[in-house]
Amino acid sequence: MLPTLQSLFGISGKRAVVTGGGKGIGRAIAEALAAAGAEVLVHYHRSKDAAEAVAAGIVASGGSACTFGADLTQSAEADALFKHVAERWGALNILVNNTGDLVKRARIDTLDDATIEAILRVNVHSTLYSIRAASPLLKKGKDACILNLSSVAAHHGGGNGAVLYASTKGLILTLTRGLSKEFAPDIRVNGLAPGVIMTDFHRTHSTPATLEAMSNATPLKRIGTAEECAAAALFLCSPGASFITGETIEINGGLWLA
Repeated sequence: MLPTLQSLFGISGKRAVVTGGGKGIGRAIAEALAAAGAEVLVHYHRSKDAAEAVAAGIVASGGSACTFGADLTQSAEADALFKHVAERWGALNILVNNTGDLVKRARIDTLDDATIEAILRVNVHSTLYSIRAASPLLKKGKDACILNLSSVAAHHGGGNGAVLYASTKGLILTLTRGLSKEFAPDIRVNGLAPGVIMTDFHRTHSTPATLEAMSNATPLKRIGTAEECAAAALFLCSPGASFITGETIEINGGLWLA
């Protein structure tokens, strides 16, 4: 008999929060964690209907899920999310920081103050506020871990109007390394750096011609999927990765090699 996801990954009964869990990579990670037996809180900001659909699908498949809405770029709302987690569960085992966005493509010398602030807040502040608010709950949880979402752009610098976005994702790489030391041995901290993944992110910010060019530039000659990212996330959150911390898995089809 083939092993179930629950027995293979050993996270049955653990509690997980996935920020930005209603769509794309966040959705796939939330569903994978739930399939492996975790109780999942699917966080959303503007995508309430999508998050509720993800949670409903998990429940319909025999899993456990709920939703919570918060603008994590605001510290008070991040605090409210994890206050809710404390009241619901008392402790937390897994935090996936998936919230992030390019906001818009623009050269640095054309960005106005509001756009600079928006890019920094959605990619940096949301992660920092979530980690700060969640850390006391994670310290109470068994085998606790944090998973931060970076990007291949952190390595190649973005370009094409995405330099500030790429820079924020570089900060996430450094934050992951630093926090792995600061939170050890209580909380493991790892990351994922997706390459070109077919989600609403690229449907919004990349043209079909750009996507074709990036696919051709990738050694595996295709665009990745959210489910492929979720498989790596599931491993990093499992006991199978219990001696891994401070690492970021590159999921880019060979587009960038360490």
